[in-house]
Amino acid sequence: APAEMHMFYPELKALNLAENATHNLHNIYPIRGAQVRDCNAWSKYLGHALHHYAPKADVVFAQHHWPVWGQSRLTDYLTKQRDTYKFLHDQTLRLMNHGFKAADIAEQLALPKSLATSWSSRGYYGTLSHNSKAVYQRYIGWYDGNPANLSPLPPVERGKKMVAYMGGAAAAITRAREDFEKGDYRWVAEIMNAVVFAEPDNQDARMLCADAFEQLGYQAESATWRNAYLLGAHELRHGLPKLNRVPVREDFISAITIPMFFDYLAIRIDAAKAESKRIVINWTFGSGDVAERHASTLDNSALTYLTDVHVEAADAQVSLNRKVLVDMLMKRTTLVDAVAAGRATLSGDGDKVAALFGMIDEFPVNFAIVEPNVT
Repeated sequence: APAEMHMFYPELKALNLAENATHNLHNIYPIRGAQVRDCNAWSKYLGHALHHYAPKADVVFAQHHWPVWGQSRLTDYLTKQRDTYKFLHDQTLRLMNHGFKAADIAEQLALPKSLATSWSSRGYYGTLSHNSKAVYQRYIGWYDGNPANLSPLPPVERGKKMVAYMGGAAAAITRAREDFEKGDYRWVAEIMNAVVFAEPDNQDARMLCADAFEQLGYQAESATWRNAYLLGAHELRHGLPKLNRVPVREDFISAITIPMFFDYLAIRIDAAKAESKRIVINWTFGSGDVAERHASTLDNSALTYLTDVHVEAADAQVSLNRKVLVDMLMKRTTLVDAVAAGRATLSGDGDKVAALFGMIDEFPVNFAIVEPNVT
């Protein structure tokens, strides 16, 4: 990640490698969701640190794990870290060029013994399985070239079809219980999850799927995989966890830049409500020499904006400060109330501004993962 900075302190003979060299295999792609990182660059920067700074260091450390002391030990540690990420990158690409798909590569990729027996290369966090899929995604993307996977049915419809083809839910559950007894938990989880999507209220399917998730969680070396499996089991057994938080955090809204605010506002526009609407607004945030000017345009159900400009054909002109904007998004005030209180000024068509804020979608604090999402 670009934010991970290597730092060498000559007087202390200490090398800080941020999170790029830790005592486990890190994530090229974290399963919580993020952009895929450059595995090849990761290895190269570790190699750069190993060559230029490690010979001058007595200790190497990171932000989340314990330090490694001594020239011999830290050199061995960094060498194996460098080579783990290079192996992951290069062997994934090698297998890609043999025509193997992401799932195939994840199934067969295994570290050489010299790395597999190194604790710092083990998959306690990231795994070879999902990291190799991330490398595949970075170069090729989600489509594996098989047209059967180009436009598959969505989960609910697919689940209903699968259950029907298997002779109904009862027949599928009977077979799955046999496979569960054989320890084929991955297959049981997949088939029972299809039944759950077809029949969300089928308690036998929910409990058997949860049991399979639980067993997979117990077997997972990666803590993040274990958490994912056990959370899935919890959802099937007890429903969604009750989260004591609000959909929009005030500290987030207060911290982002104004352009970031417009990007955030854009993803909250409900496209159906915005259909056939066109709204252009000139915004002024602050006052005097430090005032920011922006122009937002809602058209074709998409909200875009220009920075450091106002446009002539705007429907309305709005001037306010950051605190008023935060209060509006937190629903503590409306623009009309802010204008009446002297906290904002408005000229032009105020109904257009109200209409824009009336199109903002509300996000739930939680939603289903291993069953149909009905929020």
